[in-house]
Amino acid sequence: MNRPTSAAVAALLLPAGVASAQEAMYTEAATMPSPGTVVVREQLHYTKFGYHPERGTRTTEEIEWESMVYVGVARAWSLRLTLPAVWRTDEFPDSTGRENDSDHGVEDFDLQFKWRVYQSDTGGVNTFRAALLGGAEIASGDDSDFSSKSVNPYIGGVVTKVSGRHGFNQDLIYQFNTGGDKADNFGGGGPDDALYFNSAYLYRIAPAQYTADSTGAWYVTAEMNGLYETGGDTELRFAPGLMYEGRTFGFEIMAQLPLWHDLDERAELDLSIGVGIRLLF
Repeated sequence: MNRPTSAAVAALLLPAGVASAQEAMYTEAATMPSPGTVVVREQLHYTKFGYHPERGTRTTEEIEWESMVYVGVARAWSLRLTLPAVWRTDEFPDSTGRENDSDHGVEDFDLQFKWRVYQSDTGGVNTFRAALLGGAEIASGDDSDFSSKSVNPYIGGVVTKVSGRHGFNQDLIYQFNTGGDKADNFGGGGPDDALYFNSAYLYRIAPAQYTADSTGAWYVTAEMNGLYETGGDTELRFAPGLMYEGRTFGFEIMAQLPLWHDLDERAELDLSIGVGIRLLF
């Protein structure tokens, strides 16, 4: 019996790996589940912000749980729904005489459609793909501490290239904000429109080559996450991480660190850490 080639093994192993993953934590990818396939992605984030000029807080700490469901709707079409719950603690300067405040709620839902407009597979896992993104953040019904109480549509695109052990994603998304306020904005959730621009690099550290015994793959990732708001606030973050992708299960752990910022109306990031799992059905 002939031993399977690495290309054949990759095609069997990675219906979720290349076809619907190669997606780091904070950057979109031009990959998607096949029709009828469902991927559940759960993420838990801890984030600490510094002084917020509009909110008057010295520091803010958040724990956010994001539940995401990806559905392959048709060939080259997919749908994603994101449901975020947040626990937030504000610490105020001693000079204000205000006590620390803790609250929790549900942030705006995110409904996104993705349309793959280009695909070129050149053998094995090698591919180049481009997709258009469209959707909206939709009011959750919670109060203004967590919900914008509005519908905020967005449009954008993403390209993905996988070449051997290397993967690269680049997205660009513009969001039209129709609600929100400055005091409750921690990035993209205020009254100003927001432009997101994110880059991700993934390197497969194991296996070096796929074989008949391969059951998954480990990646190190590095992301550059950018956000510009039309009020002028701009920041860049660096996000290193580690990710595992198997046939039906995936795991990811990543951090975000401040790289550069020019912020006048919202808090700067001090640190963010995220962990997540993915389940393919």
